[in-house]
Parts: sequence; C-alpha cells; structure tokens
Amino acid sequence: MSEPAGSDSTTGSTVRKTLEAVLLRSDDRTVIEECRRCGTTIESAATCPACGCDDIVEYRIQ
Repeated sequence: MSEPAGSDSTTGSTVRKTLEAVLLRSDDRTVIEECRRCGTTIESAATCPACGCDDIVEYRIQ
C-alpha cells in the first residue's frame, strides 16, 4: 500500500508500532514513552530523536 503524497511514513509506522504494543501485549501492562514537545513515541531514549527535547513522559496502560 502506498502512502498519499505529503504523508509522513515515519509517523504512520510509529502509530502502528504503538497500537501493536498496546493491542498485542502479552502482559497486563504497557508503557509508552512520548516526547512532550512534538508527540513522537520513543523507545528507551533520554532525548527525542525527532526534536532533541529531553522532556519525555511515560504512560502506563493497564
């Protein structure tokens, strides 16, 4: 499936990974880390790879 012109495939794959982590989890809890400045979902990083911000928030979904 091709991406529409002007769409960001990185954002699409990030959203997909996040949804898969939540919906296909094997334990009773999921932790999602997200940059407070730009909203990028991050996997175990101290700073956001997209904007360089170090203000990262964790969401714990049970």
